[in-house]
Amino acid sequence: MPSEKVDSHEQENAFPSPGREADASDTPALNQHQRRLLFGAGIAITIVLLLLAAVLQYMMVNDYIADRYADFIYRKTSLQLIFAERESGLRAALLHEESAWDKRPPAPDAVVDLFVKQHGRVVVQPNRHFDPVLVMGDIAGPWPTSEWARYLALAQDFNYRTGSYTRVQFGRVFGYMYTPDHRLLAISPAPADDPLKRNGVEDVEELLRKIAPDIGDLTDPAVTDRLFENRNALWFPPVTDPFSGQLGFRVALPVFSHGKPFLILVRHLLAQPIIDSLAGQRFDEVTLLVDSAGKVILATGQETGIHETTRRILATHPWTRNTVRINRRYLKGLFIASTSIGTGTETGDWTLVYAFSWRTILAELWPRLVGSAVAALVLTGLMWTLLLMLNRAVFKPAYEHSKRVFESENLNRTMVAAAPSGFALLSFERGDVMLQNNVMCRYATNVRQDEPSLHVQLHRLYDRSPEAPAWQSDLEMSLRLKGDQVNDLLVSLVRTKYQGNEVLLCSFSDVTNLKNTERKLDEARAAADAANQAKSAFLAVMSHEIRTPLNAILGNLELLGRSQLSSSQSERLRIVSSAAVSLLAIINDILDFSKVESGQMTVETVRFDLADTIRQVGEIFAPIAREKGLEFDCMIDDTLASHYLGDPTKVRQIAVNLVSNAIKFTSSGEVMLEVYRKDDTVDDSPIMIGVIDTGIGMSAAQQETLFHAFTQADSSITRRYGGTGLGLALCRRLTELMGGTILVRSELNAGSTFVVTLPLRADTSEPADHTEHDEIGPTSEPLDTRAFRILVVDDQLSNRELIVAQLATLGYEADMADSGGAALRRFKEYRYDVVMTDLSMPGMDGYALAQCLRAQQADVPIIAVTAHATGEERLRCESAGIDMILLKPVLLGTLDQTLRRLISEADERPARSVEAMQDLARGPLPERVHLAMNRSLDESLATLHKALEADDMKTVHEQLHAMRGSFAMIHEEDIANDCRQMEQYAKDHDTTAVREALARFEPLARAALARRATDTQVGI
Repeated sequence: MPSEKVDSHEQENAFPSPGREADASDTPALNQHQRRLLFGAGIAITIVLLLLAAVLQYMMVNDYIADRYADFIYRKTSLQLIFAERESGLRAALLHEESAWDKRPPAPDAVVDLFVKQHGRVVVQPNRHFDPVLVMGDIAGPWPTSEWARYLALAQDFNYRTGSYTRVQFGRVFGYMYTPDHRLLAISPAPADDPLKRNGVEDVEELLRKIAPDIGDLTDPAVTDRLFENRNALWFPPVTDPFSGQLGFRVALPVFSHGKPFLILVRHLLAQPIIDSLAGQRFDEVTLLVDSAGKVILATGQETGIHETTRRILATHPWTRNTVRINRRYLKGLFIASTSIGTGTETGDWTLVYAFSWRTILAELWPRLVGSAVAALVLTGLMWTLLLMLNRAVFKPAYEHSKRVFESENLNRTMVAAAPSGFALLSFERGDVMLQNNVMCRYATNVRQDEPSLHVQLHRLYDRSPEAPAWQSDLEMSLRLKGDQVNDLLVSLVRTKYQGNEVLLCSFSDVTNLKNTERKLDEARAAADAANQAKSAFLAVMSHEIRTPLNAILGNLELLGRSQLSSSQSERLRIVSSAAVSLLAIINDILDFSKVESGQMTVETVRFDLADTIRQVGEIFAPIAREKGLEFDCMIDDTLASHYLGDPTKVRQIAVNLVSNAIKFTSSGEVMLEVYRKDDTVDDSPIMIGVIDTGIGMSAAQQETLFHAFTQADSSITRRYGGTGLGLALCRRLTELMGGTILVRSELNAGSTFVVTLPLRADTSEPADHTEHDEIGPTSEPLDTRAFRILVVDDQLSNRELIVAQLATLGYEADMADSGGAALRRFKEYRYDVVMTDLSMPGMDGYALAQCLRAQQADVPIIAVTAHATGEERLRCESAGIDMILLKPVLLGTLDQTLRRLISEADERPARSVEAMQDLARGPLPERVHLAMNRSLDESLATLHKALEADDMKTVHEQLHAMRGSFAMIHEEDIANDCRQMEQYAKDHDTTAVREALARFEPLARAALARRATDTQVGI
């Protein structure tokens, strides 16, 4: 019902104001409908908070599960690479030995004699850089000496030829090779003790029966034929190496000559590195390597739960011959991922299995899960506590709905391939069809009956002029088909000969889909550009909104730091202040980036000392680097000019970002900052700024996205080092804004080098009397701050009180005004030494206030305090007579230096020309003042009508009082007296009298403002 609609002003004034007792007029302010609305909104917000907490927890768990599966894929790939590398090395040795066996010369007689003399045992080492090989054999038997010589030559040559490859590829390799009849064994490297005694056997044949892998009966032709045909490497589960005593996998390959095996190569792959790569430190997670029969080959995990979890996996997981596809499933509380690693015996591949449970998830995420739940409950409890406490107080329901625009564009859509091409041979003279394919036939039969045939249109398309080439390609033609369909064809025509006749070879492809796709891509690109602009505008607005409360935070923290605090309180204050400063730095980066994106960033050209600027950056970071244990050098070219023309702030910002990144990502070594001329032989040589570090470096893929906004080299950098990903993107934008370039050279784990090239021009002119930088410096003259009084103007109470508190800390006396009109009334009552005003205020803003003061011949320094100031706004401030702009947050040091500078300059400032001033008591008002008065009158009248409808006399009185001050300021005493009379009616709660007086007042007020307008405004 209309009577139940209550707007924000009505609801705000339906209760007694804080600090006074409720009178009879306040009791019906909050009716039953408002209470239902209030508590209904509380219930809705509670539900939303709980749902948000639930969704947040679900997302955290889902992301964690995805991370675990991604880690499993990495482990599987690493394991496959290890097996593949070892197998490739063994295959290389096999191919070499098979190709060299028939042509291999026998070993020298001395080696053979020594082998026989030592009863079938000899150590060969043709090169001292490679491990020796122990060759053992049962010399009693049918083998001739020449056969022994061939195998001894093989062992000697095998170690020499493959030693360098295996040493570089795998480090030290353990393994052995033996003959199929178990008569000869070669061990590399040669063991320190006797292999026979170590393994408790009498001869080589018995030793091989004990240690040789089971690859089948090599005396069976069927077995050897199958092995020769497959030529697969045979992998066996981990066993203890009989010679080195280390646990490892075995991989075996038979070596064939003329289809018969003459040697079996066996290599040991140490199991411990694989166990280390597969092992996890998380609670209740297990990694298994299982054969096709479901037997566990290798298991890693926490000892407390590995056996129980393994039993559950084997009991729930279906063990069939797996494929390379990753199989993920959830069974009885276990998240299981498995896949074949492509390595195993002939009976089947081995399967890598990774499993974790809900206990794994809870063990790592419980602080965040509990934190989000507790935060939701605390927020819910706090909200309901406030609702109950404020049940009888003044409520101002302000529901601000912030809408964020996120348009995700799928730019990687699959392009439909071009339609199949049509081909035909046409007679060059008549255009008759001599040959054609099915596509040509299909298109020809689909041409409209009232259109020429397809071959006729193609024949006409060929340019027969003398200067035309024989091959005419990329010709476009529109083909009208049945059903009023028009297809676009891309045609190529070639004049050639066929069977002695002149012909045209015609080929065409249907590019209709391609053209439609191009149009869609153009639309998508325009939408993406619009989304990017919307994002930049959103970031700028949000940054500005955040800086205003951050001003109050930093200012009050600084004031709190000057009070008497305990050591623990001081430490906590230091932590909070550091966090607030870090937040301010992030917001400044976002704001600067949004300025560049929206084209609002401007580049100054001032005279500055480049060497001193870089030296200051070095002095800032030198102690930080030393504290981290790094060597830091700042190298400045001696041939630099004394001064350059450019923007020192942006040059400093680029250098600071690059050096900060270098120190952040360097854990040991050194960081160097240098500046030099690109070419010493050229006078106007560009300037090079380089930052070199020995940090973590980057791969080529990471460097491709390095300068993109909100991204870092990889996703783990944000977790390990922090940051927004804006620093380098901002450096690139600022560099390009100054006409320069930025390049990076980096290798993974080998450090990075950033080089910025700026076309700065040397300044050889004489410096002016004023300082080169437009920066605020402390004055050396003493100043009695108690003798000065300052007026603070801001429509927000928290901002006014903060500035007044800061001024009181600095020793200044200050008064407050909540609007431009109130400030003018106070200025008439008291002569202030400085005016500090906000720029954005309802009614009369800071620009209009400054113009009014200057029009009244006020020569007082005026300082604008704002959260953001573009170049256009700075020009407006200058034209309005504002002396200085301070950007929020404003700290005590900056405020003190600014006031001292302006107060000292005020004594030397020449008096303003009286003829240039305007008197607000008579004649036309300044244009900006007139516009502000009109806007303020419209807003006040609208608020008055709403307040009268709601019978809100408090708001009526406040608005009338404000209007009276505004009209009194411009010396419209009659209008001001009318406002005073209506104020009295409002105090007496005479609504009827206020309505009648307001009806008479409105045309009189508008007529008075129209009378005080300038000729230009009247013409408009």
